[in-house]
Amino acid sequence: MASIAGHFLFWRKKYNRLAMNLSTSLLEIRLGQNQKLFEIDSLTAIDKQTVSQVEVHALGLVGDQQAESFHGGTERALLQFDCDHYAILKQQFPESETYFKNGGFGENLVAQGFNEHNICIGDQISIGSVILEVSQPRQPCFKLNYRFKQQSLSQFSQDNSITGWFYRVIKPGVISTDDSLELIARPLPQWTIAQVQYYLYHDLKNQTAMQQLLELPQLAKETKSVFEKRMQRQQVENWQERLVG
Repeated sequence: MASIAGHFLFWRKKYNRLAMNLSTSLLEIRLGQNQKLFEIDSLTAIDKQTVSQVEVHALGLVGDQQAESFHGGTERALLQFDCDHYAILKQQFPESETYFKNGGFGENLVAQGFNEHNICIGDQISIGSVILEVSQPRQPCFKLNYRFKQQSLSQFSQDNSITGWFYRVIKPGVISTDDSLELIARPLPQWTIAQVQYYLYHDLKNQTAMQQLLELPQLAKETKSVFEKRMQRQQVENWQERLVG
């Protein structure tokens, strides 16, 4: 635990020094339709295709679908994933190397330089005429295992903060490929995505941290409910169904 905590602290200090200078370019925009993929009897929209420009409203990209009711909504309007993660995944799972490419995690926004260690809950990001706000980490599920033909992929993703994160839409509008992503507000510099995940998946019974997270107005209710139930029940939720299916 100490080494994991030290790892997160290192990244938090490193990237908070860069705080308001954070910017990058939007390499790809991706949206998808519900379809049956893999050897499971359920729909998924994880296979998203590129578009050059799209309208963004409160529920996300116009034309983007979600197979499960809990996969969408205003607190999960758009998913971003750091495309640099794919190099790490290729090293960890070389036999699935050909699958690790942009769009693999079902992300809507493809960019470099933004990641779980330098993006914080409540960060506001401008893209084109749109303003987004970081709402919560993505909690990986078993469909990633089928996507990449690796039964431990979702667990590895969770353990190493290779997940992506969700946005809510503060200001609707239009985004285009090559638009700049600019950090315009950071109310919670101490709460990176990775730091929240540390208490979700590593330091599981830290009452003080969980109470602090419950008090963050910018953190989505879905993630808050995890901590709230832990505190009420005094036990950690079962991850088996989500990670393995």
